[in-house]
Amino acid sequence: MRILWVWVGVAALGMVAGSWADDQVKLKNGDTISGKVLSLANGKLVIETPYAGKVTIDFGQVVSVKTDAPVKVTLATGEVLEGKIVPGADGRLKVETSGAAAPVEVELGKIKYFNQPPTQWHGNLTASGKVTEGNTRTKAFLVSAEGTRETEQDLFLLRAVFHYGEQAGVLTERNTYGIGKYQYKFTPALYGYISEELISDTFKDIGLESITSVGLGYEIVKESWMDWSAEAGLAYFSLTHKLIADDSYLGARLATKVRLALPLGFEFKDIFIFYPDFKDSHAWQLRNEATLGTALGGGWNLLGGCITEYNHRPVPGFKTTDDTYFLGLGYTF
Repeated sequence: MRILWVWVGVAALGMVAGSWADDQVKLKNGDTISGKVLSLANGKLVIETPYAGKVTIDFGQVVSVKTDAPVKVTLATGEVLEGKIVPGADGRLKVETSGAAAPVEVELGKIKYFNQPPTQWHGNLTASGKVTEGNTRTKAFLVSAEGTRETEQDLFLLRAVFHYGEQAGVLTERNTYGIGKYQYKFTPALYGYISEELISDTFKDIGLESITSVGLGYEIVKESWMDWSAEAGLAYFSLTHKLIADDSYLGARLATKVRLALPLGFEFKDIFIFYPDFKDSHAWQLRNEATLGTALGGGWNLLGGCITEYNHRPVPGFKTTDDTYFLGLGYTF
């Protein structure tokens, strides 16, 4: 019986080893890596091996690939082929597509992806609030949401911030900020954008402020520890009020965005937007959102920050500056 179990174990190991060794990647230095080809993106090939787990290889060091199962191959032209991969001539591989009389041969340098994942939306939700009952009765909360969908060619951004407060049943705060933006990448760093920002604030006599902007942006730094970008564009402003006449004018939109990884797992983010008015050089606005957060695990994070809104020439009778401080929980998806 013991001998039987030994043979069963050997057979099982053989089956496992055989399943791992189906795919092969040969390198310029002569090495051959066997396992399961998972993906190729950004010039990095990922193969899972039974002895070292997932191994990432610079695709520029690869001379041939062989797979036992079909792989979705995306070329630099956008063309997609799907089938088993076998070695081709020097610097090439063949994709055995179904229905084709012969394998399609492609150059290694023209391959962008293996098994490219579908483009998905990613984002975060943040909520903070305060409730006081007793001699003082207050309710206040701030909710923000952001979603992005990015490809190599473009990026969509949707973002909204809503702030509400009341004291003893009397409304004390209610304002909303939202932005929708589309970016088209001319190069990995340079992009053009079009954006629409909507603002309303009951206590600044802004029924609705619409800011439509078109301009250029540039990724100054894009690293794992820091992101820094800047934008500049023309903007058209349209405002509705209750106390004064509605207004519209041409201006500009200048913005910068920074993300900085800090020690102990903290991360600092800042979005600064400056809006000059071409009709009145003494009238300008700015908006700054600064946050400091840290991950709690499972997609949850703790963060706090300050939102500053400044209007150099506000509606008569209103202050120039509004600061909102918050501390709350966020969830990233």
